[in-house]
Order: sequence, then C-alpha cells, then structure tokens
Amino acid sequence: MPTLQPKSVFASKTVWGSIFTTIAAIAPIVGDAYDQHSISGKEVAQIVVILAGTAATVVGRVQSEAPLYTPDWLPGPDKKDFVD
Repeated sequence: MPTLQPKSVFASKTVWGSIFTTIAAIAPIVGDAYDQHSISGKEVAQIVVILAGTAATVVGRVQSEAPLYTPDWLPGPDKKDFVD
C-alpha cells in the first residue's frame, strides 16, 4: 500500500467546503442584522453554533487518516512534523 503524502489543510476539499458552507450559512444572518441596524443575542448564538460546527469538521479532517498539516500559525500538525 503506498504511503500517503501529507498536504496542506488548504488543499483539502473538505476544509474548503466547510468554509464556503459556513459563509453561506452566516451571510443571511448578517444581512438581516445589517438591514435592521442591530444584531440580537439569538443571531450571535446562531453564528457561534455554525462556527463551532465548522471547527469540529475541520478538526476532524485534520485528524483523519490521510496526513494533513496546518500552517505554523494554526493549531495542528505542521509540515515539518511529517519530514523524516
């Protein structure tokens, strides 16, 4: 079985799909708050739940079987962790 080569987290389609889905989910909330010139606690809570779900998805992807590294400034394995 061939060894999987590590790749950047930003090369992951799963991560980009999560990011774009998050933006699409938050945009209507922000748009409504902009139209009303205020943001409610309920809307803030909805955004927090969306961001937490995205974070869980990304963390799950980083910890998956295929090696995936993050930039040095983000939590998770760095590229240098995979160099022998």
